[in-house]
Amino acid sequence: MLDKTPLSIGVETPEPEVVRLVLDGDLDYETVSELTGLTLPDGYRRLDADLSGVTFLDSSGLAALIRLHRRAEQDGAAMRVVALTPYLRDVLRMTAMDRLFALPPD
Repeated sequence: MLDKTPLSIGVETPEPEVVRLVLDGDLDYETVSELTGLTLPDGYRRLDADLSGVTFLDSSGLAALIRLHRRAEQDGAAMRVVALTPYLRDVLRMTAMDRLFALPPD
């Protein structure tokens, strides 16, 4: 049996109109509802996702990130990934999601 790391989501507003999500733990079929059910403040124009603490990502987690990106677009905001692990960078590249998400430089 694999050890599961619970997902925690921090929501920060480092500057006006910017929301920063800090995710820690596993983003998978058991935890995606925490991300998809998240309420974002009105009037944000940029959504920064810090994924440096994500230890596991499955297809459900990837789909949740895509839904979050679409939600930001519908709200008139841009979403970017501001931090991630080499593991997640590889996953996003293998799935061609590096084309959808603005990723930080290597």
